Amino acid sequence: MYWREVKMAQKYRLNTRQKKAKFLKALEARMLNVTAACEAVEISRSIAYKWKSNDPDFAEKWKEVEESFYDKLETTMFAKALTEQDNTMLIWLSKTKMKHRGYVEKVEQDLNINPFEKLMQELPDDEE
Repeated sequence: MYWREVKMAQKYRLNTRQKKAKFLKALEARMLNVTAACEAVEISRSIAYKWKSNDPDFAEKWKEVEESFYDKLETTMFAKALTEQDNTMLIWLSKTKMKHRGYVEKVEQDLNINPFEKLMQELPDDEE
């Protein structure tokens, strides 16, 4: 009886491992649509998110799929902006990708600095 349970557990782990791999491929193929990827692998969304929260390796691979997709999307956006002379896309890309060159509409401020606290630290201590 014990060995059968062990064998079933091993089969379940292998099956889960295979489903995780298939899910990641489906996630990429379906442009990061989690629902569509889950349907392709015949699992629920809650199972996919449970795997993501409980398996750091799976979560890292999921992140890699996302980043790879974002790279492809970014390349497509740059190509569209340049080849089709899409001014809206050019402006948006400039504002988001070239902030360091001054292409921004607003100035970002670091709110981690407390000027009152800094002034208080600069005051001399009153020693009696």
